[in-house]
Amino acid sequence: MKYFYSGPTSGVTLQDGDKPREVMLHAGTEVDLPADNEYTKTLLALDHLKPVAVDAQPKAAKAAPATSKGD
Repeated sequence: MKYFYSGPTSGVTLQDGDKPREVMLHAGTEVDLPADNEYTKTLLALDHLKPVAVDAQPKAAKAAPATSKGD
């Protein structure tokens, strides 16, 4: 699940299945963390994480059609 992180700069190693996964946390950035992880729950309780709303994620900008100017 995607979260907006607002705590101090930090790093954590999370168990992702059978292998560890390194996650760097920087204030003001989005991070993808497992919702059922104890560390995620702790960061939520400390108010360092806020879930990112699905509709709040930036959408790809559409390119404006090219126009040609006649001389």
